[in-house]
Amino acid sequence: MSPDSPGVVLVVTHDDDDHAPAVLDELHRRGAAVVRFNTESYPERSSVRLELSGDRLDPRFGLEDGELAGADVGAVWYRHLKLPVARQVEDGEARVLAEAELRATIEGALLCLDAYWLNHPDANRLARHKPLQLALALEEGFTVPETRVTADPEEIRGLYRDWGGRMVAKLVGGQLPVTAVEDQYVVYTTLLGEDDLRSDAALSACPAIYQRYVEKEFELRLTVVGDAVFAARIYSQQSDGGSIDWRRAKRTSVRYEVEAVDAALEKRCLALARRLGLGFAGLDLIVTPDGETVFLEVNAAGQWAWLQEATGLPIAAAIADTLIAGGRAARARGPGRSIDRDWTPALP
Repeated sequence: MSPDSPGVVLVVTHDDDDHAPAVLDELHRRGAAVVRFNTESYPERSSVRLELSGDRLDPRFGLEDGELAGADVGAVWYRHLKLPVARQVEDGEARVLAEAELRATIEGALLCLDAYWLNHPDANRLARHKPLQLALALEEGFTVPETRVTADPEEIRGLYRDWGGRMVAKLVGGQLPVTAVEDQYVVYTTLLGEDDLRSDAALSACPAIYQRYVEKEFELRLTVVGDAVFAARIYSQQSDGGSIDWRRAKRTSVRYEVEAVDAALEKRCLALARRLGLGFAGLDLIVTPDGETVFLEVNAAGQWAWLQEATGLPIAAAIADTLIAGGRAARARGPGRSIDRDWTPALP
């Protein structure tokens, strides 16, 4: 493979990923070499091993499409890691250990790749911390709702009174950790009522993010891909059941449009993504009836296929172009690419 080649684009995902085909089509259209790794296929239908060869430890993947050497990988599109299952191990504790080792082998092999990442798994993990998102968003000039993270029942009730009963609750750490993405348990943003605040035991069970509810004219999803920002308006207030959290609405009742946003907002979105070490990110914002733009959160692995379908925004094409350009740049720089500032987040 020539030095100016972008190398192989390795797509790390699972068999049911409905976003992968659009990007794979764009990569094939550009003549890129692409290999898909459905991680649930390991160890029954694929293999992972590492070989010390000369002065480097080279991961090798025996996949359904053939053998892939880590040295040939120029870019990694890291979608999801669906955890492997050790079906051949019957003993419960031994099976837990075996599956932990299977996961460690996959992750260890991937982390040894000298490649461009979209996104690096460590950046994804760090970006799940919503307090960090809020801190960085404030530093980048976003307006953020009044916020408190607490498990003190009296403090929570006091905030509810101070905010005129217009208070929402969110998880501090994002969604709950699960072994497979299809098992994800979603906790929606919830507008609280007095009945929700009666139990000291419930309120003190664990901290939550409490925010003053922000009235909405509409919402924005801004998708960052490399140096590009794709903006869509979400008419959540006219949807069926999605006025508080548009994800709860009947999908057919939500209307989307391409939105033109100013250069200053685009710059802030790109800066925030970079601070978190993300080359891809979905940012959720509110536009109030007075026209103020308010930051809500960042989704490091946010879904976008539905937006592309509804609006025609060329997100899949941008992902493909970014992977090819990133792979070419990574290979041109040579060894030593895996652990560097290109994906390491810039903390406060």
